[in-house]
Amino acid sequence: MGALRDEHHNGWLMPSGNYPAAAYDDPWADQETMPAAPAPTKIVSLRPTGFEAARTVGEHIRASTPVVMDLTEMDDAEAKRMVDFASGLIFGTCGGIERIARRVFLLTPADVEVMVIDRPLDETGFYNQS
Repeated sequence: MGALRDEHHNGWLMPSGNYPAAAYDDPWADQETMPAAPAPTKIVSLRPTGFEAARTVGEHIRASTPVVMDLTEMDDAEAKRMVDFASGLIFGTCGGIERIARRVFLLTPADVEVMVIDRPLDETGFYNQS
């Protein structure tokens, strides 16, 4: 156990067990008032090599599972066909599609919200590490 800071004398004290513990009223500590945490959601990552993977993409979206679709292994014509299919799938299911890298897309079902941050959150540049 580490040393405790004595706020009144600005010195360091070793814990002896004789110090009173702070007590706080915390409404969140009561398990009955805390909202139930949602069940963990899985995300499927696919790197198809042909259009035959379209069915798998569609089945995951219909099952409300987000899909990261990496088309870097597909030729241009097949990749365009897959993007067209994904666009129709997302439109038909009221989902979402985001391009996250060149030829990589995030497909989300209607019940999933994606927050896109495209600029630093503060002026220090911490989030802008490009």
